Parts: sequence; structure tokens; C-alpha cells
Amino acid sequence: MKKQLKEHLMLLAERYETPAFIADDPIQIPHRYTSCADIEISALVTSWIATGNRKAIIKSADRIDCSIFKNHPHDYIMQGEWKIYAGRKDSFYRYYSYDDFCLLCSLLYDVYSQCETLEDYLYNSFDELSPLQRLQSVFGLVNGMPDKASASEAKKMCMFLRWMIRRDSCVDFGIWRKFSPKDLIIPLDTHVHRISTDLGLTKKRKCIKTACDITKALAKIWPDDPVKGDFALFGFGVNEPAK
Repeated sequence: MKKQLKEHLMLLAERYETPAFIADDPIQIPHRYTSCADIEISALVTSWIATGNRKAIIKSADRIDCSIFKNHPHDYIMQGEWKIYAGRKDSFYRYYSYDDFCLLCSLLYDVYSQCETLEDYLYNSFDELSPLQRLQSVFGLVNGMPDKASASEAKKMCMFLRWMIRRDSCVDFGIWRKFSPKDLIIPLDTHVHRISTDLGLTKKRKCIKTACDITKALAKIWPDDPVKGDFALFGFGVNEPAK
């Protein structure tokens, strides 16, 4: 990686990883909470529906938070209110059905019936797996959440893990201390893939291997926190042409 590009990416990451980023990003929804379980549930559901433009995602995540969770995600899960949606095939959000939402909630119920936090459940239930593989092992049956055998870039799951694990950030929560930011993978969507290709960080098609390649390239700048580069690529794409 050329020195000029490296320095520019570092500058962009610092410019965009600020509290102001939260106001226009779906991460604002889980930022409403302080308890670990509420943050986890709100963040997982918000990242799960993260398809489409950010305004639409925020609007739908807010609807779920206020009208369905009624601002108490953990209580909603543990009280089993989601069971009324079992078998409903009509649209919950875009190509997700109410039955998909019910399955996600039932898996969360299983998790919190055994552990106080999703982090504890993932850490205690699996050995020698990456954070993504652990998450896939639990939620891989849910529509939109690829399992370990998939070649999908698993963008939404990687974004959720970024929110939970990255530390010392004014945007991401960093409440999961049992996992290392070194093990995160860049959330790879069409926008990030295009910018990464233009910048020469990858030449491959969009898939999990490509996301790993881009993450390795970013690790040359931020070896302990490669996914910090997500903010740089966001800023590069929004305001500047690739060079």
C-alpha cells in the first residue's frame, strides 16, 4: 500500500469516527440503551434489517424498537411476545417475514435463558471459532444470516460484531471484552467493495474471502483494529473519488 493512500485512509478514519456519525447511522438505535442485553438485542435486530438506504433502515429499526419492543428489547424477548408472529409469511421488512423475525427472537430467547449476555453464550458455547463463526453457529438458520458453510460476506453479522467488539470508539460500543478487535472482518457491502476495488485493496468478487482480504490490507494500517478502516472507506466513498 502506497504511503500516500495509507496516510489518507488514516486521516479519513479520524474524520468520520466521531459522535456525529451516530446521528445518521442505524447504530443510533442500540445507542438508546445502557444494559448489555438490551444493546445486544437492539443491535442484532437493527443490523439484521440493514438492507437498503440508511434512512429506511433507521425508520424501520425505530418502528421495531418503539412499536414492537416498546423500548424494552430484553423484556420483549423473555416474555415471549414474539410468538404471535409464528407462521406469518407476510413482510416484516423487505424480504424478511414475520416468521423470520419470530425465529430470530426464539433463538435469542434460548440464548438469554442460559446466559445473561449473548457475549457470554458465544464465548462459553464454542471453542476455536472466530467471533463470526460463533455467531453463525447460533443464528445461521435465520433468513439473511448466512451459516458457516456459506461463502457470503455476512455483512450484517460483521457489522453487528464491529459494533459490539471495537473498543475505545465514540461510535462502536466495545462492550464485548472476551473477543479481540483483531478478529473482526470488515462489513463488506457493494459500496465498500467498489471503493476497495478502486483503491486496489482487492480484485476479487464480493464474498467472505474478499472481506478477509480487505481486512488484511487494512491491518497494515491498524494492526490491532483493522475494521477502523470501515470509517475511512465510508468517508472515501461518500465525499471523494477513488484514486
